Amino acid sequence: MKNDTKEKVRSLVGLIGLLICMSCNYDNSYTDYKNIVKEGLGTTPLVFNLPEKAIDSGKKNVFILLRNDNSYPYANVFLIASLQAGEEQVTQDTLEYAMAAPDGTWLGSGFTEVKESKLWWKEGVVFPKKRPIFIKVSQAVRNNGAAEGVSNLKGILSVGISIEDQ
Repeated sequence: MKNDTKEKVRSLVGLIGLLICMSCNYDNSYTDYKNIVKEGLGTTPLVFNLPEKAIDSGKKNVFILLRNDNSYPYANVFLIASLQAGEEQVTQDTLEYAMAAPDGTWLGSGFTEVKESKLWWKEGVVFPKKRPIFIKVSQAVRNNGAAEGVSNLKGILSVGISIEDQ
């Protein structure tokens, strides 16, 4: 082979190797979803049992993931999220997140009518040693002027959690 051809082959092999290395994902995150298309998000908590690899060491950031479609009737959502270690509740928060901009366009990402929102919950979490570890998520939406809460939120298609290294 001529030197010119050898250089082209080496360049091509190097480029392919670089592309392979760039496509490898060394992300140490954990994501889990629960689909709730038919029933919607209710007041009974969805329970996420966290595997050891998701919570093994170091500080973690915890996100709540929501997928909604155009049938979701509100501009915001109220969630109750809790972290439980064994039988002990470590923390519980009532959270409010915007789901739509003031002009009515959905927030979140996605090219179709389904939008995914990544909602910040906790930063720098060091998970307790006691096991098992659970995250529970439910909704606490009320219509204006109503004493009773909404039993099920239609338009929420799935709920997830994401745990990422800090």
